[in-house]
Amino acid sequence: MPRRAGILAREVAFACCIFALAAGPLGAQILPQKRAPLQPPQGTGACSIEKSCAEVAPEIIQSALGVSPLKENLRYLTMTLGARVSGSAAADKAADWAVEAFRHAGVDEVKTEDFTIASGWAAGKAVARVIAPVRFPLRIAAAGWSAATPQGGITARVIDVGSGDEAVFARVGAAARGAIVLVRSRVARNAADIESGRERDAGVAERAGKAGAAAILWMSNPAGGEVYRLRATTDGTVQGLPQAVIARGDAERIGRLIAAGRRVRVHVEMPNRVTGAVKSPNVVAEIRGREKPDEFVLVAAQLDSWDMGQGALDGGCNAAMLIDAARAIHSAGTIPRRSIRFVLFTGQEQGMLGSWAYMQAHRPELDGLAAAIDFARGDGRITGFSLNGRRDALPAVSTLLEPIRLLGVANFTLAPQPLSEALDFLLEGVPTLVPVQQAGPSAAAAGTPADTFDKVNIEALKRRSAIAAISAFALADSDAPIAPRQTRSEIEHLLEQTGLAEKMKRAGYWWQWQTTDRGRRPSCGPASSCGDTTRL
Repeated sequence: MPRRAGILAREVAFACCIFALAAGPLGAQILPQKRAPLQPPQGTGACSIEKSCAEVAPEIIQSALGVSPLKENLRYLTMTLGARVSGSAAADKAADWAVEAFRHAGVDEVKTEDFTIASGWAAGKAVARVIAPVRFPLRIAAAGWSAATPQGGITARVIDVGSGDEAVFARVGAAARGAIVLVRSRVARNAADIESGRERDAGVAERAGKAGAAAILWMSNPAGGEVYRLRATTDGTVQGLPQAVIARGDAERIGRLIAAGRRVRVHVEMPNRVTGAVKSPNVVAEIRGREKPDEFVLVAAQLDSWDMGQGALDGGCNAAMLIDAARAIHSAGTIPRRSIRFVLFTGQEQGMLGSWAYMQAHRPELDGLAAAIDFARGDGRITGFSLNGRRDALPAVSTLLEPIRLLGVANFTLAPQPLSEALDFLLEGVPTLVPVQQAGPSAAAAGTPADTFDKVNIEALKRRSAIAAISAFALADSDAPIAPRQTRSEIEHLLEQTGLAEKMKRAGYWWQWQTTDRGRRPSCGPASSCGDTTRL
């Protein structure tokens, strides 16, 4: 056992025994294959199935920080299966692989749950260049789910609209008609800035469309030359206005020409491929609780990715981590009071469609959902959890998660984090936990061509696995839920109080809440009116 893992284990508490896994060598790569699920631990021999979280924590830490299949799982997911755009064959293969990986991890049940994305989309080779007053190539990446340019591309004047607010479009007026609008961004200084830059104001596209613009070029916000995919819509439909992310340096060069009074013309070609509706799978696994199996804690991560790199920081690391967290819990040989459900969502990049679909399908179960933990971003060091404004959950969370303080997790805050799948749980009134984390050195690579397996810090990911496993176990094994499910009016107040309402409006999600398409309904009525579901 690594020295650090041993120290942590002794500091928390020594357990009565170490459960031996029967799944084969821990370092072995998990490949897709036919295999029956491992049987759940039954508490035979010297091991009890009713140990406390403090007693279980050392075993989980030892399993997570020691020899494990985590690295090889991530290598296979990213380097063999590669990028996983929702609705693609690669995403389907990744879901099949995740089912087998969860089976090897020792969960009781695992399956896929399909949902529908309104349109399928794939990027063609996007090219752009300035053709006047000088000529130079531009580095661009088509925005995901934006329309293709017409055959032969678009050649048009570029108008600098700054941040793209209403006042700028009013001032530009008719000059925007038929033009390509350049939308500026601030330089990203941390992971939150990078994330917010990729959650651009949906109102800009609407204003550009009304003004008659021909296309949008969004300035990339990392200081370097990185370009990345940016979602053009939040509901899986194709945005009719062609949009692309342009490298920051190129955008600034265009801006300087315009500021000098030069008339800049650009040619853009984006042969994006659009299809009809496509199916996309969520992967759902469960460790069944010993006393209250119909109550559960849900732990989530993203399985899909954009297609510019290997999808390592952009989803893959946390997908592999979540599978390993399930393995670490199983290896401890202890069953919590409630069930623990692990969900890998697809459709994340298109507007968190997988979590939205999951909540619609599982509405009759949501009164039994005690809490949701969402691991959404990269491999940065976790220093705490945000409760997204749920002050009523803070005392219980601070007490229950005491065992992870020795892993450096001690900052429990109410301040909301950037929008992620946790939003769908919050909108249904479920208490949510989102990691508060430091930006890793490769944070800016997420979603770019540099998003590759080698960028992930495996030791940091192992620590993340221990945190995820212990947190899930602690909440699932508690005497009572950490806080009650909120009503719609309480949720509405929370959204306004935390500023999440404004974030949702800017990102384009607010209309879904207002129409009750997304989130808890004012009065659900009979279970049959809330959506049908089949228990795992």
